[in-house]
Amino acid sequence: MFDAVEIGRRISRLRKEKDMTQPALADLMGVSFQAVSNWERGASMPDIGKLPELAEALGVSVDELIGSGRSGELIRSVIDGNEETFVKKERITLSEAGDAAPLLKPKQVTRIVKVIEQEQDEQEEAQDEEEKNETEEKHRFRSKKSGKIKLESLVKIAPFLDEDHLDDLATRLASNIGIGKLAAIAPFVREETLGKLAMSAIENGGKAGELAAIAPFLLDADLGKIAIYVISNGGSMGDLAAIAPFLEEEDLGKIAQETVKKSGSLGELPAIAPFLKEDDLGRIVNAFLQDGGSVSQVAAIAPFLEEDALDEIVKTAIQKGQKVGDLNSLFPFLSGETLRVLVEDALKQNDTGSLSKISKFL
Repeated sequence: MFDAVEIGRRISRLRKEKDMTQPALADLMGVSFQAVSNWERGASMPDIGKLPELAEALGVSVDELIGSGRSGELIRSVIDGNEETFVKKERITLSEAGDAAPLLKPKQVTRIVKVIEQEQDEQEEAQDEEEKNETEEKHRFRSKKSGKIKLESLVKIAPFLDEDHLDDLATRLASNIGIGKLAAIAPFVREETLGKLAMSAIENGGKAGELAAIAPFLLDADLGKIAIYVISNGGSMGDLAAIAPFLEEEDLGKIAQETVKKSGSLGELPAIAPFLKEDDLGRIVNAFLQDGGSVSQVAAIAPFLEEDALDEIVKTAIQKGQKVGDLNSLFPFLSGETLRVLVEDALKQNDTGSLSKISKFL
């Protein structure tokens, strides 16, 4: 890949050899002197359309300016307008196109990639003709052209591709390698496209956990729809654990509330409890207890509840006749005041075992 810093140093050296200032070079090029400064610092690269003019101003060839090699030759072919012929003749690979991509415009990169794809298609079709014993299934697979572009090769060039074509490639790859493996190119794929691919994967039997790697790049609304779909189709809150950190707290709270109400249990709640608002978690637990749920189930989520909310839960349980010994799993999370209330009740019940356990936290 072209080294912007190295090219910048080369521009700076050649300019100084010409005894030319940055503003003077900028005037010759019809750009701002800040643009020249950015080139020389390696902060940006000259536009490919400016390279012949820049090379002439500095008294060198384009090859001398950007370096030789196949990437340099590819750049020269684009400047000369014969990149399609060059790509075919020289059998340019995606990796080599990726090396040249930083100096090219998105549509130029896309044209080159399409030629490479076409060449690969033609090569495979020729192979198919030679392989007489190929199965019908293999012919169908090849006709879909889903395996032409490899993810490893696409990663380097993805940031420079036209969005429409990258979306098309991502769609083909998703059906071939799985949605989760698109994480390396996900930042460059349109969010809307990524959302459709993610939902399609789930609708076709994929697991929500497979989306964890691309979840940071999905729209909140799309991720929320996916989570609701998973739960509505028999999934559990545990299935959402991997994507829970990326879900809107409001969406997650509604899902948790509905799931607990429907199941009559807090059993699945610990999987997503760390990502719920404390207020939402408190309301969910209180509603569960008011509907007759057992306070013993609260222990698994106690670390995520506000201390005041947990104190109130325990005091209410004691008032309703709950034995202190049934609450021992909550002792580590209670305030000193509430623990003293439990001590009084344990003394009344002559519960020496609970007294011993409470004393550890006072």
